Amino acid sequence: MRRYLVIGLLYFLGFPSLTSAQDSTNTSKSTVPVEGTMGFRTFWMSTSYFEDFKGDYALGQAAFLRLKTKDFRGFSIAARYTLFANVWSSDLLDRDPITGNFNRYEVGLFDVTNPAERFFGKLEELQLKYQSKKITGVFGRMDINTPFINPQDGRLSPTFVQGAQLAYRPNNTHHFTGYIIDRISPRSTSGWYDVGETFGLYPVGQSTFGKPSLYKGKTNSHFVSILEWKGQVLPEMSLQFNHTFVDNVSSTYFLQALNDWKQPGRRYDLFTGTQFILQHGVVEGGNPDRTLQFKHPEDLNYVFSGRIGIKNPKMQWHLNYTRIDGRGRFLSPREWGRDPFFTFIPRERNEGFNQVDAITTYYQRNLPSAGLQLYGFAGLHFLPDPTDVEINKFGFPSYAQANLGGRYTPDWSKGLDFHLILMSKINIREGEMKPQWIYNKVDMFHVNFIVNYQLTWK
Repeated sequence: MRRYLVIGLLYFLGFPSLTSAQDSTNTSKSTVPVEGTMGFRTFWMSTSYFEDFKGDYALGQAAFLRLKTKDFRGFSIAARYTLFANVWSSDLLDRDPITGNFNRYEVGLFDVTNPAERFFGKLEELQLKYQSKKITGVFGRMDINTPFINPQDGRLSPTFVQGAQLAYRPNNTHHFTGYIIDRISPRSTSGWYDVGETFGLYPVGQSTFGKPSLYKGKTNSHFVSILEWKGQVLPEMSLQFNHTFVDNVSSTYFLQALNDWKQPGRRYDLFTGTQFILQHGVVEGGNPDRTLQFKHPEDLNYVFSGRIGIKNPKMQWHLNYTRIDGRGRFLSPREWGRDPFFTFIPRERNEGFNQVDAITTYYQRNLPSAGLQLYGFAGLHFLPDPTDVEINKFGFPSYAQANLGGRYTPDWSKGLDFHLILMSKINIREGEMKPQWIYNKVDMFHVNFIVNYQLTWK
C-alpha cells in the first residue's frame, strides 16, 4: 500500500501544478540559499514480434529532487535523489518459452540486477563544485557526457559517475576536461558499483570460444581516466579529441571533426562530420585468464564514421556511414553509454562486433509555432554472421532499422514535454534463422511514450 501512496503523491505533486513553472518566472529574485529542480518522468514501453515470441509491456514512473546551494566564492554543493516505480507491467521475470531468454527492453526501465523490485530509490548526485571564469572542478557523484561514458538517457534515469572532474577553458576557442572515475551507477540499476563490477550488469553475450561470456564479477579494473579537448579551430570547423583509458582493460582514442559550410543566398547550409576511433587492449584485458577476459589484450580496432547533410532552422537531413574493422571485437561496456558513431539509431548499438558496415539516414522537421518536432531514422547494419563468435559477441544478424518519433512541447506549461518513439528492426540476413537470433533483436515492433516534467525554483 505504501508504494502506491508514494506513486500517487508523485503525480499529485507533479502534474496538477503544471502552471507553477510559468508562474515562478514572474516572481522577484529569491533570497533562499538553495536552488531546486523537481523532475518527473512517466515511461510506457512495449515490444511485440512478428513471430510467436513473448511480448512485453511496462509503465514506469520516476521522480527526482535536485538541490544545489547558491555559489559562495565559486563553491557550491549539489545532491539529487530519484525514486523509481514499476506501476504496471507484464511478467518481466518470465522467460520466452521458445528461446528460454529473459526480456531485454522493458526490464531496463527498472533495476536489471533485481527485476522483481517494484519500488526503489537512488542517490544519483552528491558533489562539491568550484567554478570560476576559466576553471570548473567537481568532486563526488556527477552526471557525465563523453563519447564512451554518457547519459544514454533512454530509460527512466541516466548514467552517473563518481570521481573528480577538472575543466579549463582559457578562452572561447579551447576547452580542456579531465576525469578520474572510480565508481559508476549505470542507467537501469539501483546501486553504485566499482568500475570492474559494472562489467556484466547488462547481458554478457558470448565469448570468443562460443560459450556464454564469464567476465561478470571477474573483471579487475579500478578506475577510468578521460582526457578531452574541444576546439573551434576555424569559424566553421570544430574538433574534439577524447582518450578514454580503462584500467587493465582498454585504451580508446576518439577524434571528431565537424564542419558547417555556409551557402549564402541558398535555402540550406551544408554540414559534414568525420570520426576516427582507435582502440586496443591493455595489460590483462580485465583478467589474466583468457576465458574470463572482457577484451583480448592484443585486440586492435579502428572505426571510421562519416556524415554529410543539409540544414536550416526548420529542418535537417543527413546521411551517415560507419566501418568497424581491425583485429578482434570493438568493445565498450554497454553499461556506460551508447555508441558515439554517426550511424547510431536509438534503441540499438553496434558494439561488440568487427567487420561492420552501417548506413543510416535521418530527417527532422521543426514546427516551432505548434511546439512540434518530427523526425525519422532509417538504416542498414551489415554485421558479421552470428555464427562467427570471434567478431559477433551478441549473435546478432544483419538488420534494417527504422524509427519514427515526435516531440511535443506545449506552450501552456513550461517544463512539460511529450515524446513518442516507434521502432522496428527487421532481419536482412539470408538463410535459416535461429530463434536466439530473433528474440530481443529483430523482426519486432517497439513503442516508447514518454512524459517529462520539470519544475525549477531559484
